[in-house]
Amino acid sequence: MDARRGQIAIVLAFVLAVIVLLVLLNVDTFIAVRTKNHLQNGGDAAAIAAARKQGSLINEIGRLNIEHLQAAIANDAKLCDEIVLSQRRLALIGPVQALVLADKAARKNGMAVRDEFSQILREHIKDIRTVYAGGGQDGDPYPEAYPGAWTDYASAIENAIAGGLAAGPDNMEFYDAAGGHLLLNRQFYNAISGKNWCWFHFNCKNVLSDYRNFHDWGELPSRKQNSLGNSEIFSLHLSARKGALSEVFTREEIKLLLERYCERKVSDEELAASHILTNREEVWFFYDDSVWTQWFNGRALAGDDYGYAFPIVGDIKPEYNIRGAAAVCRCDASLEPTAVDAVANLTWSAAAKPFGTVETFELERDVVTALNSFVVPRTMTNVRLVALDSVGGENLATADFGWVNHVRHHLGAYLEYGPLNAQGCFYCLQLQSWERASFRREGVIWLKYNSGYCRRGTGGPGGHGGTSHGH
Repeated sequence: MDARRGQIAIVLAFVLAVIVLLVLLNVDTFIAVRTKNHLQNGGDAAAIAAARKQGSLINEIGRLNIEHLQAAIANDAKLCDEIVLSQRRLALIGPVQALVLADKAARKNGMAVRDEFSQILREHIKDIRTVYAGGGQDGDPYPEAYPGAWTDYASAIENAIAGGLAAGPDNMEFYDAAGGHLLLNRQFYNAISGKNWCWFHFNCKNVLSDYRNFHDWGELPSRKQNSLGNSEIFSLHLSARKGALSEVFTREEIKLLLERYCERKVSDEELAASHILTNREEVWFFYDDSVWTQWFNGRALAGDDYGYAFPIVGDIKPEYNIRGAAAVCRCDASLEPTAVDAVANLTWSAAAKPFGTVETFELERDVVTALNSFVVPRTMTNVRLVALDSVGGENLATADFGWVNHVRHHLGAYLEYGPLNAQGCFYCLQLQSWERASFRREGVIWLKYNSGYCRRGTGGPGGHGGTSHGH
């Protein structure tokens, strides 16, 4: 009888241990789901808050364009200069406030401050005050949008991150790290890591067979001079162009602009008397035509040579069919499970865009650039979450400290000396694999027999193909 009781006690102890383990696993699952929901809510809210600010800034710059037009008709050169200065400040400093609003939105949704987000920007502030402003030994200073712009810009970012950041700006566009180069594409490194040969097939199919060594890479692209007036954080992608407005619009079109946006009627005599309207040195604000381009072509992303079918159904409304200003925000969290001795790092990135339309001179609704790309008020009327891949800029994901460090401090040395043994750098490790001829040959052989099975997926990354198009 005692032996039976002992056996029952052992069985009960085992069952109890299993029950405790199941409870702990369920607790871990609950914590993971709750944390992921908080991350998603925080990231989405942050992106929407930043994009909403972008839209309001564009509307305000458009309002000032119309105010500038009125001052030009009155030949008030001083007021015109003041208006342009205000517009320049809004384009450069205004989006930094979007970072503040994104941070507040993330905190309201339970996100904690992550030091790596602020660390990237703290280092960048030093570059602004030295390299950009010419205070160091790195060559001539970058041209300022207005006198004292770099000091204002650095101070604005410094104030924005003073209390830390709970959401990182994940599509910041450094002036000294423009895109358009394979080494500046994070998906290239991820494809190497996961041996995602289909990614090479769809994006750069010949590089696997043609590449020889690191000397084959071209130079990294330099900054665009015409972008220096835009903030690197949540850029509006507007262009301050010199030119005569009389060469952009006819007299009748100028009359319509004034009547529509400030309910003012002017005569041909008033327009003819304005020397500012015909001044080719006058500055007006336009959408940057290289960025504010068509978004979709039917059901394919515009500019996609492979005709990738984006996961949408039906026609795209005109106001949605344009690229341009967008905000991508990242939230991170660390999860400490109770059932296992490990810490899991979770992350969520979300993208949002301001949208709207303008009324053309033919009284039809069209994309915001329809008035010869001239920025006008009351156009950006709503904000939507959008897929990350449809926005772009994620390849310069500045909320990832390791990526920024790689771009700024490792790539130059790699291009000169070859693969680095930078401890802890995921991206340097992938370049070591890339330089091995046997690695590239493996991809060439795999594609030779399996490229027909490659599909542009709409789910997450996995195996040898697929890409994430969700936010």
